Order: sequence, then structure tokens, then C-alpha cells
Amino acid sequence: MGESSDWGIESTTTAAPPAPPKGATATHADVPGMPAAPVSAGRTRLHPFNAELDAAELDERWRPGATWTAKARGLGRSHLVMQSRRMTYVGRVIVAAVHLIDAEPVPLMGRVSVCEYEQEGLYRIELELLPIPEQGPIREWVASKGK
Repeated sequence: MGESSDWGIESTTTAAPPAPPKGATATHADVPGMPAAPVSAGRTRLHPFNAELDAAELDERWRPGATWTAKARGLGRSHLVMQSRRMTYVGRVIVAAVHLIDAEPVPLMGRVSVCEYEQEGLYRIELELLPIPEQGPIREWVASKGK
């Protein structure tokens, strides 16, 4: 076997993983922090999406509240999965300004379908995307995040 460490655990050596076949391309698994394949939000397939975003819960009058930062982790046709230090309740509506490189923030809005503790003080929040109103306080909030 191997040598015993100070903690009574035997250390073993393993061979390096085999080289990828010729012509293989990089996958999402090769990028740190990205899942190996599309993740799922219920029945909807999500694709890995890594972006910084500003988020705010909407009150009963559909006005954005206090803003916090989060990270997008998956995006599908009707769902967004994000990771946040802030917990929120299922059923609440969240507006998000997704920050892309050299571009204005992209607005997304969705109803929380899942919020669960993930790890180290972070929550996994799944949003079921909703259409954004053409005008009003939500558009003004998103415009203010682009400045």
C-alpha cells in the first residue's frame, strides 16, 4: 500500500489521468466553477452561464428594493439560476441587471421557484423568468445600474 501519514491515513499515489483523444475540444468541465454538462431547473435544461449581476426584490407595488450582488450560474429559455449570499422566499419577484463585458446591463426579471442553502453562506436561487414592463421603476432601476 502506501506510507502512513501523521493522521493515520495511508497515502497512495495514483497515475495521471489519460490524455484526451486527438481532436477533442475543451468542455465546460475544463473551466473552474462550471458544471460539466447543462444543469437542470426542474424539467428545463439550463446551460452554464457565469456572469456578475445586481439583483433586487420587488415590493408589492413592483418597485425594486435594496440592491445586492449575485452570480449567474445557469440560463435556460425560461429559467435563471443564480448564487447569492442573500436568501429570498419562494414566490417573490426579483429583477436582475446582468453585467456583460463592454455592454449595458441586460435586464431579467423572474419569480423565485427555489431558494436553498448551497454551501459556505451561499444560496442557490432559481428564477422562473417573466416579461419586463416597457417602462416604470424597473426600467429606471436597470438604467441606473448601467452608469
